[in-house]
Amino acid sequence: MPDSDLKHGFITDSSLCKGCMECMRVCPTQAIRVKAGKASYIPDYCIDCGLCLRVCTSGAISATTLDFEDLDRFKFKVAVPSASLYSQFPVQDSPAHINQALLKLGFDKVWDSSIEIEMGNRALKDCVRNWQGSYPLISSNCPVIVRLVQVAYPTMVNQLIPIESPRELAARALKRRYSQELGLAEEEIGAIYITPCQTKTISILQPAEDGKSDLDGAIGVNEIYNEMLGLLRDLDAGDIDTAKQGLISTTMLDWGTPEGQIKNLPKRRCLALTGLANIINVFDDIEKGKIRDIEFLECHVCHGGCVAGNLMVDNPYLARSKLLNILSQDNPTTREFEQEVERRYPLEDFTLKAPLKPRELNDAAGNLIERVKKQQHAGLVLDRLPGLNCGLCGAPSCKAHAEDVASNKYPPEDCVLLSRDRVALLQKLYLPDEPDQAEEESDEAASGD
Repeated sequence: MPDSDLKHGFITDSSLCKGCMECMRVCPTQAIRVKAGKASYIPDYCIDCGLCLRVCTSGAISATTLDFEDLDRFKFKVAVPSASLYSQFPVQDSPAHINQALLKLGFDKVWDSSIEIEMGNRALKDCVRNWQGSYPLISSNCPVIVRLVQVAYPTMVNQLIPIESPRELAARALKRRYSQELGLAEEEIGAIYITPCQTKTISILQPAEDGKSDLDGAIGVNEIYNEMLGLLRDLDAGDIDTAKQGLISTTMLDWGTPEGQIKNLPKRRCLALTGLANIINVFDDIEKGKIRDIEFLECHVCHGGCVAGNLMVDNPYLARSKLLNILSQDNPTTREFEQEVERRYPLEDFTLKAPLKPRELNDAAGNLIERVKKQQHAGLVLDRLPGLNCGLCGAPSCKAHAEDVASNKYPPEDCVLLSRDRVALLQKLYLPDEPDQAEEESDEAASGD
């Protein structure tokens, strides 16, 4: 897929970048370079993990979520809240209160995804039970996991669970329902996901890097939090029946939390993984053949699951505690809920909008002979480099710099130990008040005379 067609969940503003290299150092796929004091990224290798967004202190990186004003183009606006949204507000604010605040915010309806999540759980169970391919199967609910496999573990793409996410099922269902009820075209109905992280926008911008999402956009929790908090404080006591939780089934709150999916896979050999570094370590072991007796991996890039998303506001541990508090309250599923799941499940199409496949990387272009020559060239360059991985060349490691040189992107002399000019350039960029070496030598010569 050409760079121009590849979409990402964040935008960058180079005018704000200070060239601090923090983003480059945390990028797990070495997609970022810092040249001339400004960071840039290689779209092919970016998996939208959001780590760069977390560490950027200059505001040069921001999420590509919607502003509420962007929704005016829709005649009917429906909020599809992430289950983790209900963890962000004071414990006395039940889901019913939070849904009411979303309505006061300007949405026409709030869609409860309990049924879609239950159907997703059943589809996952059926998929794992009937799977005939390689193990372990890998959850695909987190777009970062999908893109990580596509970029760094292409041989494992066929192990990603090939079923649609509950948020997409919800968008499809609400558009059908309100189109029939209101006589509106589906395009006039906005299905807006209230997202805990910028990565979820990927499944909207570019599902499986192809196709079209049924969701029309995403708004970050942090963007509406303050206004919602004020609306919650202003709710009249009589507006909400506090005995009701406001959800068809509170079990939906398990979705997006560690072990929230594997709870539905009894007697199966499963692992729940959180944190990108931990996931990469396990994926490395799978690729090496060290892990063979696990059937399913539930993967959450954020430690603690979606309650720790980079667009969330509350402390993730407190947020998790709030979800557990809601789950502990007696709110059994109703017979109507179970009947609706039974009715819809056999009729639902869980097929992904596009098949999952490895990403086509520009650096991997060319025939076998050309690729081998490039690898050999990179090896020769690497032999000349110090192996310090200091990052002062603008690449995250000496190996990455060698590959850049072999691809004719940058000269070998970007390494500070190969060129005094590079040192002088860095001094001008990062120590602008310091005299350069040439000026110092000139001053010394003048004083010697």
